[in-house]
Amino acid sequence: MVREAFEGGQLTFLKESDVEKIHETSLRILEEVGIKVGLEEAREIYRRGGAEVGSDLSILKLAPRMVEDALKTIPRKILLCGREESNDLVLEGRKVYAGTGGAELNVLDLESQKLRRATLRDIADIARLVDGLEHIDFFIRPVETDEVPPEKMDINKYYYSLANTSKHVMGNVHYRDKVKEVIEMAGMISGDEERLKARPIVSFITSWMLGSLTLNPEVTGILIEIVKRQMPVVLSSVAILGLTSPVTMAGNLALAHAEQLSGIVLTQLVRPGAPVIYGGCPGVIDMKKGTFSPGSIERQILNASITQMAHFVGLPNYNIGGITDSKIPDVQAGYEKGFGIGLTALAGSNYIHHA
Repeated sequence: MVREAFEGGQLTFLKESDVEKIHETSLRILEEVGIKVGLEEAREIYRRGGAEVGSDLSILKLAPRMVEDALKTIPRKILLCGREESNDLVLEGRKVYAGTGGAELNVLDLESQKLRRATLRDIADIARLVDGLEHIDFFIRPVETDEVPPEKMDINKYYYSLANTSKHVMGNVHYRDKVKEVIEMAGMISGDEERLKARPIVSFITSWMLGSLTLNPEVTGILIEIVKRQMPVVLSSVAILGLTSPVTMAGNLALAHAEQLSGIVLTQLVRPGAPVIYGGCPGVIDMKKGTFSPGSIERQILNASITQMAHFVGLPNYNIGGITDSKIPDVQAGYEKGFGIGLTALAGSNYIHHA
């Protein structure tokens, strides 16, 4: 038994020929420009897989064949489980699920109506609220806290999440050795680690891109560790139009898609068949102010369009749908969130966070 899913795919911004051109451009980017890889462990994995080393030894060029081989082994369907089977999610095709997201440091206190620092209690309270809300499908912790030392944050936020919701829990870790801790704890809840692998009640987000076509060494190491431990993981990357990507929407999509393909190659070289979720989440900058503009209509269109790129390569995708530029929960927040979620859902995005 799994949660009922809305079936998207009714909305497309890109023609089939547009999608093909963007994909071909992404392959050219990887083959002719390449990616910058700061972690030696990752460079060696790419080299063994056939990557060509550039004049700068940290730049690796990936032939289209490497992408094609990776797309042959990566799963087309990914199961994300809740502690209760009725909360299981099956990511495939154009099935749509929506849930929470974010990593805010402050919360707007309901009683005082003032901003304050987030606490572990907030994670627990929000998880408990999500557990009781029928139309929220999964839980990504919306806040981070400095209530505990950084090295104890990862295990605590997963614990407070799992203890208060029976829905699927996804999050990140800040240190590579914390991957083992979180998986061991989730294994205790599931019965053992083999049962956890069969029914993963937790999964991970890795923002493994440091900048345009540049891998973050620390997060890349975390990504490799998660893949080795056979847990579902999102390749989250935010190519920002006009800042870390070309200013055109087509150029942004080509770069974002290329980054996703590079991560898919890496994970499938580490472990063929690893459950990896396509996580392109294009962004937009306000060119006058130089500030991030997450609620802009351009970003919402880009996130609906990147869903088509994920569908083109046949992979389940993670996406952003409910972000606003408003600083308070007002009318602007409502319509920006509503349109953002609506566009990505109608596009058939599988796992919409910030929703």
